[in-house]
Amino acid sequence: MTLSLAGWTVSLEPEDPALEEMLVRAFPAFVTSAPARAQVRVLRPTTPRVAPTVRALPEPRPAPGGGLRVEGEDYTADIAPEGRSALVTGEGRFPVDTVLKVMLAGELARRGGLLVHGVAVEREGRAALWTGPSGAGKSTLGALWTRAGGTVLTDELVAVWPEAGGWRAAGTPWNVGVPREASLRVVGTLGWDAASRWEPLGAGEVARVLLLNALLPEASTAGRRHLLGSASRLLASVETVRLVFSRDESAADVVRAGLESR
Repeated sequence: MTLSLAGWTVSLEPEDPALEEMLVRAFPAFVTSAPARAQVRVLRPTTPRVAPTVRALPEPRPAPGGGLRVEGEDYTADIAPEGRSALVTGEGRFPVDTVLKVMLAGELARRGGLLVHGVAVEREGRAALWTGPSGAGKSTLGALWTRAGGTVLTDELVAVWPEAGGWRAAGTPWNVGVPREASLRVVGTLGWDAASRWEPLGAGEVARVLLLNALLPEASTAGRRHLLGSASRLLASVETVRLVFSRDESAADVVRAGLESR
C-alpha cells in the first residue's frame, strides 16, 4: 500500500500480513495510487520483545554513514539519507507510526516546514493552527468545530510548509485527520474561559509554545537549528493569536468569524 501525506508518497511493505491488514484499516483515506517516493519495509524481530507500558518519545539520531536511527524498547529503525527508505524491525503498528512521523518531519524539513502537535481547522480554503501540550484543548476545539459543520484537517499532527506567497497546512492520518490542505493564515495558542474570544498574541509568545510542540527532524544541532529557523519564518508570515474558548458553540462562532476576515 502507498500513502500520500502532505504531498509526500510512501509505500508500506510489512512482512506480516496481519500488520498489513491493520495498516490498511488504519489509513484508508490516505491510500493513493500515485508512485511512491519513499519506502518503508517492516520485518518481524527474530526474538520477540515486550512492548513497554509507557512509551518514550522517539529521538531520531544521526547514524554512522548517514541517515537516521530510531530505537525503542521493542523496535529499531534505520532511515536512509534524504528519507528515501526505512527498514523497521518490530511488531505492531507503533513502530510504523513512529517511523512515518519521523520521515514526514524530515520531508517537511527539506521543504522548510514543520510537523506540529496541534489542531488545524479549515474554512473556505483558509486554515488556522493551534498548538499546545496535552490538555490545552486541541481535541475539544476540533470536536466543537466538527459539530458546527466545519472541517478539521487534523487534531494531532499538522504538516505545514512554505509555498510561493504563503504557507500550507495539511491533515495527517493520526487520530482525527483528512487528506486535505489549505492556505495557513493563523497560528496560535489556546486557553480556557467562560467567554470565547480571539486575542492578538505576539509571535514570541506563540514561538515558545510552538517550539515545544514541533517534531525534531533529527536529534542534533542541525535539527534544532532547522526547527528554530522554520518556526521563525512561519510566524513572520502568518497572524499570531490566542484563542480563549468555552466548551460550547461560541468557540466555533469565534473561529469562523476569525477565518472569514483573513
